[in-house]
Amino acid sequence: MKNEFITAIVTGGASGIGASVVREIIHQGGTVGVIDLNIEKGESLAEELGVNCIFERADVTDESGFSTAYEALKEKLPSITGCVTCAGVLPVRDPISDHSLADFRRIMDNHLAGTFLTCKIVGSEMADRNFGSIVTLGSALAVRPGPPLGYSAGKAGVVNLSQSLAVQWGKKNVRVNSVCPGWVDTPFIRQQEKDGRDLSPITEVTPIGRLIKPEEIAKIIFFLLSSASSAMTGAAVVADGGITLA
Repeated sequence: MKNEFITAIVTGGASGIGASVVREIIHQGGTVGVIDLNIEKGESLAEELGVNCIFERADVTDESGFSTAYEALKEKLPSITGCVTCAGVLPVRDPISDHSLADFRRIMDNHLAGTFLTCKIVGSEMADRNFGSIVTLGSALAVRPGPPLGYSAGKAGVVNLSQSLAVQWGKKNVRVNSVCPGWVDTPFIRQQEKDGRDLSPITEVTPIGRLIKPEEIAKIIFFLLSSASSAMTGAAVVADGGITLA
């Protein structure tokens, strides 16, 4: 990975795992185009990281808006070599009897359709250039589903979509891999704690006995973006501290 220059689009890059991915790429000497809905956090991150980080606001479920943001980033960045799909919304844990169809559709649309759209717009251009690496954000819930019905189903769909694209684009020299984190110490998780959820049962059942750090996921994602993982495509890398085994 030494002296390898990566320019990546990171959706949902203004906070959480996405922001850690952005920082890791910049730390490794690369450049990043951040796409996120949160203008305040996105602009703050770009200001913090300097000229190698450029922010554009867009919704990953809005094809026209996303395309406009992507075109704006392409004008300001070197040739795009990577893409990371971190955009997401909070899961809903209601049982199916209380789970609204609107919530289910909203979650599925954001995670699955948002990943599809990002791959369609960014990945198709990579395929035309015969080079690129895409990393989609799955979840341990894609491997072992839990109470968040829409989230689990959406993340399983993300992994399946990524594997289909890995086959479709294999001979185009575009690799597509997924990372499936467990419980990561992000604002999403901490918000649940603020809302009264006790996180101690999670850490107690996790073999390594703690939440995963966002930086740990970011390093795995950077590896998958880099040529160090050149033999890997269609992989679903589980990084969950062992919780799916517990």
